[in-house]
Amino acid sequence: MGSVGDEFTPLSQLEYGMDKCKVRVRISRLWESFNPKDDTLFGLDCLLIDDQEKTMQARVDPGDIEQFEDLLVEGKIYALSDFNVDEQRDYYMSCSNELTMYFGRQTVVTEIEGDIDSIPLHSFEFVKFKDLRYRCDDNSLLTDVLGHVVHVGDLREVSKKSRVIEICNARIRDLRGRALSVTLFGDIASGFAEDMLEKGQDASVVVVFAGMSVTSSSSVCSTTSSKYYLDLEITEVQEFRANLLIQQANPVPEKTSAQKLAESWRTIEQLKSLDREEYDENTMFLCRVSLIDIDCTSGWCYLGCDTCQKSMYKAPRKYKCARCGPMMPVQWYKLKAKVQDATGTMNLMIFCEVAEELVGVSAEELVDKIKDDDEWYTLPDEIDDLLGSTHTFQVFDKYVVGSFAVRSIMDDASAPAPAATTSQFKEKADPEGSAAMARVKSTRVQKPNKRMRGDDWIN
Repeated sequence: MGSVGDEFTPLSQLEYGMDKCKVRVRISRLWESFNPKDDTLFGLDCLLIDDQEKTMQARVDPGDIEQFEDLLVEGKIYALSDFNVDEQRDYYMSCSNELTMYFGRQTVVTEIEGDIDSIPLHSFEFVKFKDLRYRCDDNSLLTDVLGHVVHVGDLREVSKKSRVIEICNARIRDLRGRALSVTLFGDIASGFAEDMLEKGQDASVVVVFAGMSVTSSSSVCSTTSSKYYLDLEITEVQEFRANLLIQQANPVPEKTSAQKLAESWRTIEQLKSLDREEYDENTMFLCRVSLIDIDCTSGWCYLGCDTCQKSMYKAPRKYKCARCGPMMPVQWYKLKAKVQDATGTMNLMIFCEVAEELVGVSAEELVDKIKDDDEWYTLPDEIDDLLGSTHTFQVFDKYVVGSFAVRSIMDDASAPAPAATTSQFKEKADPEGSAAMARVKSTRVQKPNKRMRGDDWIN
């Protein structure tokens, strides 16, 4: 057994190319990495933690697994020497360390006993639910999430080519009420389903899912690196549970859709000063604004997919949508609008059917009237006539970066009066300075002279 008094190099001091140092680490997680489609084995991987709570991923190549598989045990502490330090791989990494440790046949593994509490058993790099959109379909770094289990589906078997695999779908929720769909495959699916069944249907369980792949802004799925932990005794889980208990003891009545809509009114000043931690890409806001300019220096329409509305590119002899495949494109509106109210000005993007509703004719109809190339970059009369009009828009920030687009146009019958909690809006949201105008769909303010728009576009 190793001695605690040996000289060890911290993981943080390891550098590319090192092969003669010794480290003292705990194996926090241990798993076999393989391609589940054809069972190709990539190696035996593990997540290492040292007494400074730094982490590094390590790998045993397939040809050397037999030498180490009985030596390495998840949770134990080891002295490791004669390993190689290389750059991290480009995919399926369990921690953000830019280096990776590789075991070779010359690597010495010695278990250390005593003083084992000085190295934590677990380490996670938790990602907030609202930030998962930045990791969609990016498996360079796998994702750790934490949440309250609110649903566990039945364990079921699904045929995949020549294989049958078990799948369990679950849903967890964060403290802000955001839900995350979780899909588990294989052993982790059956293990999670069985453990949750043992906990009981009424149990309040806080779960950690580690090493997950992000499939959308609101869903993750397991990989061969994934692990789950129920009611883990770590600070993050304890704090989460404490706050959850407070919420459960003081439930907030669920608001109706009408209440949420009435409370969503914002002025331009309020939209521009929103805390991006307080909303996500699905949050909608109402605003009452006047159209004062439309920038068409890059055109006012684009060729897009008739199904998903994504831009299309021209492959040899045909157009192709990256999502839907080859098809005939259609012309869609893309209006870069500048709007104002009594509190300021801002930019709004108005696309596709929403813009068509605003203009009153389709983009294809206006394109059919084009006779000169310059007309692609000059506002048609039907769009130019909108300048000076006032509308109630429901807007959203798709990427939560402070750049808003119009989701829908509200008419007189459907636009609610501002709720009491948005009283600030009543005082100064209307472009003409009158709260009485808040329920009128379209009014006119002074219209600018007709010209090519966009020379004073505000960023």
